Amino acid sequence: MTRRHRREMARRFIYKKGIRPKDLAEQLLVLEALEKDETLTSFDHFYALIAGAHKICEQVDLPRAKERAEKMWLHWPNVRSMPVGYGLRKDRTHLVFSYLNVAMNLDILSGGRRSNQWAEIVLQEVEKLNPRQMTPYLFNSNSNIVKALGLAALSFPQDVDRIHDISLKLVSYGIEINNPVFWWFFSRFRAPSHMTEVKPRAGFGSHLNTMRRVFALEEARYSRLGPDRQRALHKVADLCVAQANPVQKQALIGAVEKRSTFSDLP
Repeated sequence: MTRRHRREMARRFIYKKGIRPKDLAEQLLVLEALEKDETLTSFDHFYALIAGAHKICEQVDLPRAKERAEKMWLHWPNVRSMPVGYGLRKDRTHLVFSYLNVAMNLDILSGGRRSNQWAEIVLQEVEKLNPRQMTPYLFNSNSNIVKALGLAALSFPQDVDRIHDISLKLVSYGIEINNPVFWWFFSRFRAPSHMTEVKPRAGFGSHLNTMRRVFALEEARYSRLGPDRQRALHKVADLCVAQANPVQKQALIGAVEKRSTFSDLP
């Protein structure tokens, strides 16, 4: 096939889960090859790495989770250095927090060796976000950002106040800049004529889940110390860990509960 056709097929494999073969070993083999495919961009390479990491985490493959967690740690400096671009798959913010989300879950699953380090990185990355460089895709990115912030709160419950504050600002700003710029065009040519014709956006369900996580952080923020704080943070964990299937969620919650930073809360 031509170089262009190869690139198009490779990108479909990375970004369209539905076209991948059912066999996980085959998926991972192809995704690992695409991490270095010369027809693809660095963004594509990292998303291939992320896609493989998600599959390993979903399968609760502990030996491979430990291996991939280390790989994610080693590649982080390269991800961090990526430039700001426009377009969902060229958006540095989207890439960074997609990466951090799965890296944190893999780390938790494999024993939480670097949970505090990842949590520090998440807080640093959030605090240095430049609103003037944010694109309308922040609305999409906020799902992973708030999940990562929730996991960071499990490592640093003393910082839950500022974590909740920044999550509110991110969600609010994501909605603000997601509105159509050319409203007059939208209202005349794309807006339905009656409310019965309005359909929730594809990302709206994800947005609702993001708000549930924000409310859980709010509950943790204002809960009393002791059992109330533990219950509130357990709810944060319940909403923020990866949960593509019940087995994965149970394994991650179990791993969270074993961590002293969570179980020994005041």
